[in-house]
Amino acid sequence: MCVFYCKIFTIFNKHFFVTRQIHYLLFVYTTLTKPDGFSGPVFSAVCLYDDIWISYYSNEEGTWKRDWFDAEIWRNTKEPHVSRDWFINLVNTLANCTSSSCYGLHTLQRRVGCEVEKRPDGSVMHVNAFEEYGYDGLDFIAFNHYTLQWIDKSPKAKETKMKWDADRFRNKLLQLYLNNCMDWISTFNASKNTPPVLHMFASAAPRDQSELILTCLATGFYPKHIEMNITLNNITLHPFSSTGVRPNDDQTFQIRTSVKIHRDEKRGYECRVLQSNRTFTISWGKYDHITSQNLILCAKLLYTVAAGAFAIEVLCIMSLFYKNRRFNGEFIFI
Repeated sequence: MCVFYCKIFTIFNKHFFVTRQIHYLLFVYTTLTKPDGFSGPVFSAVCLYDDIWISYYSNEEGTWKRDWFDAEIWRNTKEPHVSRDWFINLVNTLANCTSSSCYGLHTLQRRVGCEVEKRPDGSVMHVNAFEEYGYDGLDFIAFNHYTLQWIDKSPKAKETKMKWDADRFRNKLLQLYLNNCMDWISTFNASKNTPPVLHMFASAAPRDQSELILTCLATGFYPKHIEMNITLNNITLHPFSSTGVRPNDDQTFQIRTSVKIHRDEKRGYECRVLQSNRTFTISWGKYDHITSQNLILCAKLLYTVAAGAFAIEVLCIMSLFYKNRRFNGEFIFI
């Protein structure tokens, strides 16, 4: 049985299948008991839109801080209104902690939000809203926004279910919030679509001088759902490596895919990218990647850098193709 924490990451795993356009707005709350000798924050909360961390709860200021200030993101949605103290009191109640003592470390986690799956033509295929709690890593209780009833998923949750089912006003507000979330997310992405910028370049294969590594880089696109292939005479080649879709620092995305090719075969290669029913292509050949601008940049490096030919080649490649790339860390949840 998958514990509650698995669900937090299940939604991310769906996005590796680029043909499925799934968008989501997800709030994750984590609360800890504070046993004797424990130091550190006992409450944290973050909000993610697709793979972008867009806001978090600041314990120091006692309020939400928004990392992404795009007004359109927040036009019809906001953070769920549940106080930090309410979460802390709830986990202490479940763990039988008192104001003076608490034995053992216990966790309470909440995930609330919605997701939408779209067809390739942009129409909505599936919507889903969720409001779930986990206690000590196991399913605890979940809300059915159609029936306005709570579903107990643990014997320990039966008393909580009875109390929360009776609070009809709170449940109606929660239903309204989840419905608004689904309405907003199902239309938001239709108005935000940025095409990719494509580059193709080659480098020497590390262990075989008869081969080259041909790479296609797509960057600056939004949303993140994209499909990339490198072809030879319209035949799709098996990728040697792929970075997968990664975020840029301007809320757009990038992906890089590489194939191995024979050094003497430098014609007929294309990179094809499919995004929202539109196809973008770029061709590569023996001289396709050499432009006057590239030659000027490399000439400046030759003039200013007293280094060997290999170092100059590396600098040229970095200057021409990698200046927009950055390495990003992974999200970490307590």
